[in-house]
Amino acid sequence: MRIVRIVAIAAGALIALVVLGAIGLLLFVDPNKYRGQIQQAAKEHTERTLVIRGKLGLKVFPWLALSVNDVELDNPPGFGTQPFMTVQNASIGVKLLPLLARKLEISRISLDGVNVNLISRGEENNWKDLSEPKTPEEKTPSGETPSQGSLSIEGVDLSKSSLVYRDELKKSTTELTNLELHTGTLETNPARTAIAKLDFSGSYLSRNAEQKAAEQPKPLVFSVRTDGVSLDSAAHTLSPAKVEFKVGDTAMTLSLAGEKMDTDQVITGSVALPTTSARKLLQSLGIEPPVTRDSRALSALALQTNFRMTKKQLQLSALQLTLDDTRVQGSAGIDDLETNAISFDLNVNAINVDRYRPPEEKAAPQKKAATPPAAKTPTPLPLEPLRKLDVHGNLRVGSATFSNLVFTDVVMPLVAKDGHVHLGPTQAHLYGGTYNGDIILDARPVQAQLSLNEHVHGTDIGALVKAAVDSSRLSGRADVNVAVTGVGNTDQAMIHSLNGKIDANVKQGALNGIDITYEMQRANALLKRQLPPQRTGPARTAFNALQMNGTLDKGVLKIDSLVMETDFLKVRGGGTLDTDSEAINYALVTSVNKVPASGDRAAAGSGLDALGTVEVPLTITGTLSSPTVRPDIEALAKGRLGQEVKEKAGDLVKKNLGDKLKGLLGH
Repeated sequence: MRIVRIVAIAAGALIALVVLGAIGLLLFVDPNKYRGQIQQAAKEHTERTLVIRGKLGLKVFPWLALSVNDVELDNPPGFGTQPFMTVQNASIGVKLLPLLARKLEISRISLDGVNVNLISRGEENNWKDLSEPKTPEEKTPSGETPSQGSLSIEGVDLSKSSLVYRDELKKSTTELTNLELHTGTLETNPARTAIAKLDFSGSYLSRNAEQKAAEQPKPLVFSVRTDGVSLDSAAHTLSPAKVEFKVGDTAMTLSLAGEKMDTDQVITGSVALPTTSARKLLQSLGIEPPVTRDSRALSALALQTNFRMTKKQLQLSALQLTLDDTRVQGSAGIDDLETNAISFDLNVNAINVDRYRPPEEKAAPQKKAATPPAAKTPTPLPLEPLRKLDVHGNLRVGSATFSNLVFTDVVMPLVAKDGHVHLGPTQAHLYGGTYNGDIILDARPVQAQLSLNEHVHGTDIGALVKAAVDSSRLSGRADVNVAVTGVGNTDQAMIHSLNGKIDANVKQGALNGIDITYEMQRANALLKRQLPPQRTGPARTAFNALQMNGTLDKGVLKIDSLVMETDFLKVRGGGTLDTDSEAINYALVTSVNKVPASGDRAAAGSGLDALGTVEVPLTITGTLSSPTVRPDIEALAKGRLGQEVKEKAGDLVKKNLGDKLKGLLGH
């Protein structure tokens, strides 16, 4: 009992001493007398001028509290006369008794009217000197650093404050204004670090000196709120928490929890972004939305996903992304945060890429004296980003539209590593047929190399050509094989360097706009010295089979072998097609393989009786959109005349030979 009494007396005496000291401090100490010393200490430690214009206030109970008004800290030399920071009002208090137990308990820190101006000039800035420690880290007598003790703050209140960041090299300015920060209790000790509540809001604005006044974006209002976050230092866990973000009219919720925070730092949770307008979200972020062919594009955006993040990885699972009518499901992630290695396994219901492409340029009406259109500026390939890519994954799409082509049931693997990009082998259905393809782009050499190996089988070529180039020139069921390569660092250089092999086999189709049968009928009439017939229907050549083999060389398709068969004709030959100008130049030879019966005058092959043993040369010139078919009458006449001469010479030989034989035999 005596020991308890001694302890009680000692404690009472200590408390009395503290109380008496505090009363004496309040009665006899005027903090304003130390204004000069405070300013001098700031000068010595920061080499900057600290000006305290307002009065310093000091309170003792229940806290040892200090308040200050109208404070200004200037910039380092060379950064102008504007203050680095100004503070209208600030106050902070500390409990006295917990200090005896090496516990720092601080009242609410109140800051009002804090304005900070940051200036960057590349490697130089106006805050570097404040962030660099002037002296080695201090330690307590026991060897512990102050941070190893306990710190508790009742809360922080920041009001009517702003932060302005100017990048003088980029001539840009970022402003955070109307900043409001209000927190609950903040505490840190060897067992726990936590914040009870956080409510942070303000306005964001980014602009550059080149923007005109009319182009200046509007400030973006944002906020961050949470009921609390707690880290258990002993168990190394992060308690479940929910954080709500709001940017403009767009809200997002983040739920998270953590484990192994001392080693792997594993954080798991989910992200939810309710349906919002992607276009308005971009505008609120100060980003001008792209002009799209479909004005309704980018109208809806939503996201729901789980995530798992460590020091090395970020994985998204149960991913559900909605963009307009497109829904994406699956998983994705960054396998290595240091190298940005990306993986994905995604399923897409449908996507129309054309909706998001820039509007097509309308061709201006051509005048007779118009100057030729200016050549398009080549677009450089993004070689450096391609060389840094590390991506692998699989994409499955129910329906994909690109350049008006509609692919269904698409399975598309992608592997990109150190500049070698392999898209494929891709499989899809295409207009009643199938598509298989491999695309390889190698950006590692000085000149990028492209390889295309594409195959189409049983496809409605009419629907394909109509969708691709809005042409109805060709119809039928087609098998097409393309194996070409190209070299170049721009899109035009790559296209103009393409070379390789192309072959096609089309069955039961037609050439619209080209009537080879009619041209043969005209030739037939000319040989018989008759008036050419009148066409009774549209220009069209129906065929049973069309086979083509050719090579592509620097954008020019050279047809080495072209064979087409109809019910009455056989066409063979070759020519060239310039893929850039669409100019065509074909030299063909047409022959009759079947002449309709004389009574079948209405047959499509009627009027070919004089061509039964004659090959008719045909030339096809012009462009794909406007071809011209003409029989080579001169060559035809020469061929016909030569045949007649041969026939008459043969008859003469036969007659003379017969007479000679009769004489020899005595008849």
